[in-house]
Amino acid sequence: MIFKEDSISKTIILCMLTMGGYFIYKLYKFSEQINKKTEFKIPKIFITITIALFSLSLITLTIGLSHLPEREVLISSLGLHLLSSVFDISWILMVRNRMNLISGAKKGEPLWLDPFKTSLLHVIYMQHKINLWHKQGAILRT
Repeated sequence: MIFKEDSISKTIILCMLTMGGYFIYKLYKFSEQINKKTEFKIPKIFITITIALFSLSLITLTIGLSHLPEREVLISSLGLHLLSSVFDISWILMVRNRMNLISGAKKGEPLWLDPFKTSLLHVIYMQHKINLWHKQGAILRT
């Protein structure tokens, strides 16, 4: 199997406790597995830029929120946060699309990753589908 089973509860808790850091870690691990075991590569430079933007955005938002009466700091970080969000969403879509290619699932099939659910639940939904792949003994293309 390309992807490993993992606890959904653990994924939810760690995503919340790390303020999204675990979300980035899971996307990185999924991307690493995709890049090692399939021909559907996700560019490493894109991954690196996205992680850097997420980190900078988190730092600037934290600083901005800690200086809340001074709104200028928070407002100045919003552009970076928006850029980071665009990269995060693009990465989520890349991973989702490749997971659908790997599983061979078509729209409406149980193993297919729905774009709306992926947009809302990100790596939690992806991990849920991976766990389903394992339960159903799905043969994934490598």
